[in-house]
Amino acid sequence: MLLTTHFCLIGQNREKAVLDYIEKYKDFAMLEMQEYKIPASITLAQGILESGRGTSELARKGNNHFGIKCHNDWKGKRMYKTDDAPNECFRVYNNASESYRDHSKFLAEGTRYAFLFELKITDYKGWAKGLKKAGYATFPAYANVLINLIENYDLTQYDQMVIKGKFDSKKVKEKIKNDTKNKSNNVSFQSKVKTKVKKENKFSAPPSEFEIVGKTSDGRYIRSNNNVKFIYGKEGEDVFYVAEMLGIYDYQIIKYNDLGKRRVLKDNEIIYIEHKKNKAAKGYYSHTIKQGETLSHVSRTYAIKLNKLFKMNNLDENSILSIGQEIRLR
Repeated sequence: MLLTTHFCLIGQNREKAVLDYIEKYKDFAMLEMQEYKIPASITLAQGILESGRGTSELARKGNNHFGIKCHNDWKGKRMYKTDDAPNECFRVYNNASESYRDHSKFLAEGTRYAFLFELKITDYKGWAKGLKKAGYATFPAYANVLINLIENYDLTQYDQMVIKGKFDSKKVKEKIKNDTKNKSNNVSFQSKVKTKVKKENKFSAPPSEFEIVGKTSDGRYIRSNNNVKFIYGKEGEDVFYVAEMLGIYDYQIIKYNDLGKRRVLKDNEIIYIEHKKNKAAKGYYSHTIKQGETLSHVSRTYAIKLNKLFKMNNLDENSILSIGQEIRLR
């Protein structure tokens, strides 16, 4: 069966999840706008993006909707999760309203984001670009994603409700007061270090023949490598087009493939359309570096997350690989 229907359903489910998130948390965003002068549209867009529409581990287990890390001044509960670096400390809240309030304080009470409050409260584009400029997120297209979310879901309507005095904060405050649900324990996500055992590859060469598992809406094959679906890119193709075709966000394509600031694809480039795995498929234990190969090449070849390869091999982005060097895959 073709996967076109499958990806249409993904798009529909994503759309519903976004709308459900907006309906559930719009009042919190408007309350924060009223009290801290942060556009509700920006707060909602950040919440949608940072929490994965409320489905991320941080949001579910820690009620952390904005990916705010502990920092030195945090005295509350905490949980550990790999983000930009292994086992980073993130704040844990008793409920979502605490997360929304802490997000407001995080932006309003320091000097780092002070310049944003000089913008017009209706200037959501300025806020989005300013958040990226100030380093709120390392993702290159962060501002554009926020702007797209705001415009696609008409989030500025909530800004206007506050501005025009149509928002009743008393009901929301009462709701927050009675909110005793979704309390989180102090959870720790420590990575487990496995003993390194060198094994010979069961297979003599990297995977080159891939199972066809379906087709995209434009007729190209969807293949599977290490149980991770991918397509081949076309010369000059834009990431945004691929994302729209598959019913996912462009930032997901960028993240899954470690594209950084690059948005234009190369001909026959492997483009993963879901998260790569933490290790190679069974039978692939190591890879010998050849002329011109990088760790990104190894990541794409075996469908392994780049950060996992760094960790397994005690390497980082500045490491220089040498011809003949053995790279652990499992």
